[in-house]
Amino acid sequence: MQATYNLAPGDYERLYAAQGGVCALCQRATGASKRLAVDHDHETGEVYGLLCQTCNYQVLGIASRRDPQYFRRAIDYLRNPPYRRLTP
Repeated sequence: MQATYNLAPGDYERLYAAQGGVCALCQRATGASKRLAVDHDHETGEVYGLLCQTCNYQVLGIASRRDPQYFRRAIDYLRNPPYRRLTP
């Protein structure tokens, strides 16, 4: 894994500790049953952090395609659901 992501020895463990031992996004998954994935830019190889499989694949991969606008819309949707605009 270290060679795959250009991590220095101990980087995974240090990053895991820096994130409090949980997925950087959901902050629920600990990697106890399945090790947290090294999230990275597929073009540049830059490592971002450690994510559980759901956050890495479904949230950042499929749903959003890593588009920041997607997350801005999601926040707006949660704060101001469209249905609220229908009711006086």
